[in-house]
Amino acid sequence: MAAMAPYLLQCVLLLAVLHHTPSSGEEQQWQDTDMPYEELKARLDQGTVRLFDVREPIELVEDGEIPGAVNIPLGDVEAAFQLPPSDFRQKYSCEKPGLDDDDIVTSCLAGVRSFDALEQLRKLGFHKVKHYPGGFLEWSERCEQEWKDKEAKDTKNPIESPEPVDKDETGNTRNPTTPPPPPPNSIPSPQVKDKKTEL
Repeated sequence: MAAMAPYLLQCVLLLAVLHHTPSSGEEQQWQDTDMPYEELKARLDQGTVRLFDVREPIELVEDGEIPGAVNIPLGDVEAAFQLPPSDFRQKYSCEKPGLDDDDIVTSCLAGVRSFDALEQLRKLGFHKVKHYPGGFLEWSERCEQEWKDKEAKDTKNPIESPEPVDKDETGNTRNPTTPPPPPPNSIPSPQVKDKKTEL
């Protein structure tokens, strides 16, 4: 019996692999589920993606949100995407995506709930939906880093504005940041003299 143990283990592993290997149709259905940060950011800027944030509303208030995202909490996703288009529009202030739309992306804090939402939507027939696996954590880190990089670049290469130039009545150039000399026949400003305190 001990000699058959490795053989039995191999059989069990083979059966497990065969059981979990998706058919070609299922494999196609679950391909290309991730949208990376760069693509998401570019498509949001172009207005060619609809981003659904599946976090709870309080998380958006406490942590922040990706600009342009529509909030549909994970627990509401299945019911929301089965609403008639007019009800969806009224409740979420945007058009309901169609089953064949390829501009649907889900996001959350770190990619776990957004993948759950993706699975729910694909089971409902939205086969082209993707999710943003980095979530708000990556989004905020990357945006902060881009901002810091831009600030560092701006301080390394500051644009120096030219000094303003003024000409006085004689045509000579003078720097307007220094006060002009007093005219020759001017009255000098009064000098403040020390006053002794009388007791």
